[in-house]
Amino acid sequence: MIVQLTYLGAAGWHFESGAGSLLVDPYFTRLSMGKMLFGRAIPDRAVVDKFAPPAGWILISHPHYDHLMDVPAIVERGGAVVYASAQANDLLAALGVASDKRSAINPGDRITVGDFEIDVYGSVHRTILGRIPYEGPLKSRLSPPLRARDYRIREQFSFRVTAEGCRVLVISGIDREPAVGADVVIIGADASADQLARVLEPAAPRLVLPNHWDDMFRPLRDPVRPILHPPRGVTIPGRLDMGAWVRRVKSILPQAEVIVPERFAVMGL
Repeated sequence: MIVQLTYLGAAGWHFESGAGSLLVDPYFTRLSMGKMLFGRAIPDRAVVDKFAPPAGWILISHPHYDHLMDVPAIVERGGAVVYASAQANDLLAALGVASDKRSAINPGDRITVGDFEIDVYGSVHRTILGRIPYEGPLKSRLSPPLRARDYRIREQFSFRVTAEGCRVLVISGIDREPAVGADVVIIGADASADQLARVLEPAAPRLVLPNHWDDMFRPLRDPVRPILHPPRGVTIPGRLDMGAWVRRVKSILPQAEVIVPERFAVMGL
């Protein structure tokens, strides 16, 4: 069977094979900028129920709200098991996810679920205005509803998901990433040519897809538009230029196919 891959928006992906399906960083609620900064990070259950595909397993690259906050609702609905850092597991526990639905992972782990073989690699989050956002330990005695800033990060992972002989490398950072082979690479659309080359040259994929590129502050019912580029130094932020990203990738791997996928469009690998 061909592995099917679907982009869910933000950093979310859905893998489906003959033996089940797997979610990576699913996020559907899409808080507005105002709620992210000043409100509560409360999952929109109706939106989650409408857009989250059924899955047996969930991978979490890191526990920021736009990667983790909808996961308890998905687990409650379908019983998926979540694989994430120890800190993310503590957050999930505070949010009511049962211990038998949580599993802590570390760099160097190899996990097999269904016919998916998953390699776990250490990664580093981007800096924004000179620092990693919401970095540090969790607050004590967390109780929902949480705020976006309560979803704190200490560890981050990238994953290589292999099924039906197809290796898909899901890159969550852009600075310190694994140099491993892959048939498909999913990588940040804000990556520079040098950052892309450090991943793409050793991977030598036949297909490259952008990650975390659509505006996650817009509801899923709204038309897609690129997110603002994270500011670096004195750079004035602007929206990601997806055409420029495609050209950067093609300059490194002219033989590779490069696709900016539509949300919820199924791709056969």
